[in-house]
Order: sequence, then structure tokens, then C-alpha cells
Amino acid sequence: MPKMPHGKPAGVRCAHLLNDLRCELFGLATRPRVCSSLQASMEMCGSNRDYALQYLHDLERLSNPSTQSP
Repeated sequence: MPKMPHGKPAGVRCAHLLNDLRCELFGLATRPRVCSSLQASMEMCGSNRDYALQYLHDLERLSNPSTQSP
């Protein structure tokens, strides 16, 4: 990622996320594969924006190696 050459640490806002929460890399070849492969689903989005953002926060927390138990 151009603005985050060492990747995006869990819990850190992506430097490519615009103020309106759109990705400035959307549609570009420099967009990370993990971002373009993430497909929205009803489970992920729920019925409102707050639910979706909490889901993504939880997903990031659960996939952070530093929060995993041995």
C-alpha cells in the first residue's frame, strides 16, 4: 500500500480511507488483494452502518496475532 508500505496494523485506521469512508485505492492495481477479496455479506453488514463497522472492528481484533492466545 503506497501510504502504508509495511502493511496496516490491526486497530490502525487505513491511511487510504477517505473521510467519507471510501477507499482511495478502490479500482486501482495498488489496492491490496485482501481488501479487494473481502466481499460484503448480510452477516457482515447487518441492518445498519454501526453494526457493519463493529463487525469489521471485531474481525480485525480477532485476526490480530498479538491478541491470540497461545
